[in-house]
Amino acid sequence: MQNKVEEYLDTNIKDIMDQYPQVQDILDSFDIGCAPCTSGTCMMRDIIDIHNLDEQNEKTMLSQIFDVIFPGEKVEIPRIAKEKKAIDSPLSPPLVKLIDEHKLIKRVLVLIPAISEKLDLSKDDNISWVKNIVDFIQNYADKFHHAKEEDILFAHYDQSLDIIQVMLKDHVSGRSYAKSMLEAVEEQNTEKARVNLLKYRDLLTEHIKKEDEILYPWMDRNMDITTVGKMYSQFMNVDTMLPDVPQKYLVMVEEFETLFE
Repeated sequence: MQNKVEEYLDTNIKDIMDQYPQVQDILDSFDIGCAPCTSGTCMMRDIIDIHNLDEQNEKTMLSQIFDVIFPGEKVEIPRIAKEKKAIDSPLSPPLVKLIDEHKLIKRVLVLIPAISEKLDLSKDDNISWVKNIVDFIQNYADKFHHAKEEDILFAHYDQSLDIIQVMLKDHVSGRSYAKSMLEAVEEQNTEKARVNLLKYRDLLTEHIKKEDEILYPWMDRNMDITTVGKMYSQFMNVDTMLPDVPQKYLVMVEEFETLFE
């Protein structure tokens, strides 16, 4: 029996949900939303480790899942995830740095509905709103922030994992929305600009939430002190190469806040 249990723990979660649809409901009840993911490469044990359930909830969830898979059979439930950190335990410095960079991005996301509502691309100053937001997306959110994730952080982990694949696809989608915003400016298509601004806002709001609350804590639990030091040094190298970026875009965001708050 234990060999079968281990086999299922090392099976893609999407395959298990396809075979046993009730498993999706069990995962949903523990706020583990695997169904929307498009890659389907996470093993069941990866899902448990990534979401860092406490020991009791992990045991309860696995018991419910294996009751579906092996009805009426007695299954010994293994402990999968590492021990949870204390709630007030800080993340390591490189991940704290990324979370701090998210704060400026979130300040822009909060403003997008108001900007979209007032947007009229027949006006020169409105055109500059969109161009400045695209500039922020391409040079702060992407070149300055996402580059640290894609080129440094994600390189330390198995990039076939669903959660990383989803983050990478979000980055690609965000770039596509920014490109469409610029096209809208060229076409003077206010509605197209508005739609893509709001799509970007919705995407990045959920994206940042997944990173701050799920991805980064999981990565932090799987980094040793040597990796932490190396990664932080690499992040600082990016900052050194782009020394004016944080202040430039802080000023831009503050100007937007003055206009729209």
